[in-house]
Amino acid sequence: MASHARQLLADRYKLLTPFRRDGGGIMWQAHDLRLKRDVAIKEVQPPYRVDVADLPAARRQALREARSAARLSHPAVITVHDLLEDKGRLWIVTELLQGLTLGDTVRHLGRLPVHWATWVGFQLLSGVRHAHVMGVVHGDIRPGNVTLTEDRVVLTDFGIAAFDRDPAGRTTVPVTRSGAYLAPERLRGEDLAPSADLWSFGATLYCGVEGRPPYPSMGPLSAGMMSGREPDPPRRAGPLRPLIEGLLRRDPLERFTIEQAMHMLVEMLRRQGIPAAAPGRTSGELPSRARTNPYGHSPALGAPPRQAELTTGSSYGEGRQRGGAPRWPAPPSRPRRHAGPGNPGGSGGSGSPGYPPNPGGGHPDGPRPPAAPL
Repeated sequence: MASHARQLLADRYKLLTPFRRDGGGIMWQAHDLRLKRDVAIKEVQPPYRVDVADLPAARRQALREARSAARLSHPAVITVHDLLEDKGRLWIVTELLQGLTLGDTVRHLGRLPVHWATWVGFQLLSGVRHAHVMGVVHGDIRPGNVTLTEDRVVLTDFGIAAFDRDPAGRTTVPVTRSGAYLAPERLRGEDLAPSADLWSFGATLYCGVEGRPPYPSMGPLSAGMMSGREPDPPRRAGPLRPLIEGLLRRDPLERFTIEQAMHMLVEMLRRQGIPAAAPGRTSGELPSRARTNPYGHSPALGAPPRQAELTTGSSYGEGRQRGGAPRWPAPPSRPRRHAGPGNPGGSGGSGSPGYPPNPGGGHPDGPRPPAAPL
């Protein structure tokens, strides 16, 4: 990877720092010399680097990723800027996100307060709904593919996205990476469908409030999930429990639809005193109850969005939100602010994860981070 540093791609993009590797390639922080902006670039490589014969499949997957994500325009979906080929490799250029993944946030806090999880879930599901309306199924929704920035919740990594009207776009998921968040029907080898995204969304929401996946195990797949056992009931989800249980129904025909889930999230936000305004309107300052620190430490834990515009109406969040996102908590000791897995931005490296700007300060003595993989 280091040999690519400072390399210039297409006489335009200067590679700076690699910060993440997954089954599909390496993510780089880079600089666009033409538009004078920082970007993230995915260097597509054969899955698991097993054999050079895998390169054509990886390239086709990259093309699907870029073409599907490039069709989407929503604040909760990563923006794809460019697709290029250089010296036999494919590179996907996306916006640069300064933030922390949901997975790393849960590792830091142990779990999310329910009112935070409700707000994050609403924003995330708005982006998923937009993708489905455009005929795109993500196929790999999980905490590591959700980035929390200062003012957005962003779904990233459309590496296995498939068009629901294009059978040729079907692909499989490397279960060693994200099996804990795959719908049961995907593990049985069934084709990718929008209902599978809803299971994965429910499992991600479960992890947010419980601090672990629905099927905890030492590995990415658990015996319980493979044997058909129902997931453990959520114990800390509060009003989110009926929604999570409805999304985690093993039979996709009995699973909640996306409209049902959106309606439930909107109603929960309203009951919690977090306004859900129509597009074009600003909801104003959050009621004091919504800003209350659920761990009893004041005022260390940040609140959900101040003057946030949680757009609903007929399109459930199709408009761009205005105002801020939750003021995420600061780490307990001096962290190095850098991009965590799945969220470009900052300088890479090991140690404490990077945190979004404007932290709420302090840190609650919350639960210990989960041992199960996120």
